[in-house]
Amino acid sequence: MSQLISQSQIERSKKEEKFVLLTAEQVRKDFAMFGMDVKFSGNVNFVYEELFNQLKVYIDKLLSDDSEKLMSLLYQIDLSEKELSKNDPNMQFETIPEIVTHKILERELKKVLIRTYFKEKGQD
Repeated sequence: MSQLISQSQIERSKKEEKFVLLTAEQVRKDFAMFGMDVKFSGNVNFVYEELFNQLKVYIDKLLSDDSEKLMSLLYQIDLSEKELSKNDPNMQFETIPEIVTHKILERELKKVLIRTYFKEKGQD
């Protein structure tokens, strides 16, 4: 299903306010299900950094204290071990919490794009 959305579409969508806001809301919703409060100021220019910094703290804590809860969160987000272990040569992150956090944010954006794609397809 991810083949519906190219990497270039993903990169373009990261700059569109509509998708940025929907992705931030999706992240807030998914993390809230596990008792984690994610705040977003609404500033779309810094959304990635803002969410990344908050999520990284949660992921770091879950990795060391509650791997079961982390696995449940990843399942909710629909991020598989296969996706997590994919090696991306362009990725600038080094620590496991940074890599997992980045992949969570990318997956959440893909979920929003796929949902939007099918919603628009249904209106044709």
